[in-house]
Amino acid sequence: MKGRDLLILCAVLLVVGFAVADSLRSDEARVESRPAETGEAEPPATSTAPEANDDLGREFFDTVRGAPGSVVLAQAGSCAVREFDLPTGLELPNVVQRSTCELWAAPVTAKVAVGIGEPVGDAVPFRFVDLGRPNRDLGSSEAAFGFLVWSDDGQRAAWCTRRLQGIDLELAGRRRELPDCPAAYTPDGQVTFALGDRLVTESRELLRATGGITHVHFGNDGSVAVVVEGRRIERYFEDRRAHTLDLPERLQGRLPKLSPDNCSAAFRAGDRIRIVDVGCSVYGGESFRGHVAAWAPDGAWLAVGEADQLTFVNLPTGDTVEWPIGAAEIVWRRS
Repeated sequence: MKGRDLLILCAVLLVVGFAVADSLRSDEARVESRPAETGEAEPPATSTAPEANDDLGREFFDTVRGAPGSVVLAQAGSCAVREFDLPTGLELPNVVQRSTCELWAAPVTAKVAVGIGEPVGDAVPFRFVDLGRPNRDLGSSEAAFGFLVWSDDGQRAAWCTRRLQGIDLELAGRRRELPDCPAAYTPDGQVTFALGDRLVTESRELLRATGGITHVHFGNDGSVAVVVEGRRIERYFEDRRAHTLDLPERLQGRLPKLSPDNCSAAFRAGDRIRIVDVGCSVYGGESFRGHVAAWAPDGAWLAVGEADQLTFVNLPTGDTVEWPIGAAEIVWRRS
């Protein structure tokens, strides 16, 4: 996993100032013949759904009382993509039976992107799926360095193709080419780009960090966190740097999962998930057995996945709920 983290963290830096991007972009038109289509033969992302009022085949786990929303996971081993409602513990009807365990799920709505094939160079083939309408074809493409971001409303996705052409796609709608590879969406839906030490939209500069930006996360409190050169996290509020965390050597080059307020970061370190304090957290120093993690939208819960178990941790109380299902990837959706 560390090698993949390094590829993702370096993606923005590798494409900044790429002098021949324009000539490569002309080739990409042949790759994406539909709004987001590679044009290559790919295994279908099939789905199954029970009949109305029929729960046959759907699993029920212990409820996670007080935890909001749902979790989408790529199940360890089978790589099936499944979604569970947390207040009830009920599995939602539609399942993507086959994937490569790569998963990018929108923060709201039933839309996901799932891996569908072996990497092509540094690019991961994927297909868009609406779990609420699984037979609807939303297109496919390849994400350079396995990096794809969703807008806050779950209606748009952005990524760079293997030709390093940035794409902003409204699913089943408008497709737009971008001037650079995207880093994130702002809360109001603007695509941002990391150009060296600058985080910019297509119209203005948002902030200037102390070094090359390799990861970006917008908080639900107006903050922005950036990973700088894979070695430190800088948290900005109202365009001013509020906190700086120099990462210990064992965590450098790893991709963090930042909390909703950007005060905490969860890292994989060996067979454990470790939480570090960016400068405004009360949870720094906690660690849990697992290899993937996702924050609840309220920041009070952390989901931690192992090969055969998924654990929900209530951070303020220390209470846990365990489910007997492994997770290769996890995304926690808002209600």
